[in-house]
Amino acid sequence: MKGKMAVLGPAGTFSESAAKAYLKREQLDLELAFYPTIDETAEAVGEECCCGLLPLENTLDGYVQSTLDLLLEKDFTALGEIRVPVQFALVANVSRPEEIHTIYVQFKAQGQCRHALHALSGAQLINTHSNTQSFDLVQKGVAGEAAVIPVHLLGECSCPFVMEDITDAKANATRFLAVKPKGEPAKLEPGQTVKMPLYVLPSVDHPGVLFEILSAFTISRINLVSIMSRPTKMKMGTYNFYLELSSKAEDAEKIAMTLTLINNVHRVKSLGLYPLHQPEGT
Repeated sequence: MKGKMAVLGPAGTFSESAAKAYLKREQLDLELAFYPTIDETAEAVGEECCCGLLPLENTLDGYVQSTLDLLLEKDFTALGEIRVPVQFALVANVSRPEEIHTIYVQFKAQGQCRHALHALSGAQLINTHSNTQSFDLVQKGVAGEAAVIPVHLLGECSCPFVMEDITDAKANATRFLAVKPKGEPAKLEPGQTVKMPLYVLPSVDHPGVLFEILSAFTISRINLVSIMSRPTKMKMGTYNFYLELSSKAEDAEKIAMTLTLINNVHRVKSLGLYPLHQPEGT
């Protein structure tokens, strides 16, 4: 694979760390192209870039809703996933925490550092577009200002006050999904654990429709590891279902047959099977 990988920017964020880790693991030589929003990152896949890396799920914050919507709207094939540990620090231009009056924090980071920020409830929270923007703002050196930044940026920070780990959970991580335009699925090897992201769009809304869908996987003994309902955006109270299944590469035919059976009644949109790599440190 040659070309560029679309990544949520700017540089210096966890998205860049994830992209570099993914390219290293897959031994790919791609240039990173940064985009300011998840939507623009997805739009670039198949245009300026041959593939993209989208933030999908966080330990504390759950699924990224805009990414889930894009996986339905766009015609993507999943290539793989990568998880990166996510830890935050608070840095400030103060000598004592009581002197902090303003805290810059990216909105997703805010949801992952709730306890520490609650302890500083006297300070005004100002949401930023990225963790890098928060870092740049506090680096201006204005007295009383603070920022929540990724711990990997601490070495570049000149602020006198530092709280090194303010994340709500030690095991916090974000999972990213690598995608390309619809095409050949990822190569699988016998014995590999595999995953598949997919959508099921019910043809009719009636009592028991979700049970019907899930029963097909139960009968086939296919393990579902995630299920999320997403509004159809056509009528209040109607939903599509985002699912993730996990199995072995040898079960590919059984999975395909099960999806065909479901597709006889409802619409199925699959992003394809990809090999699941064990996260580092586990």
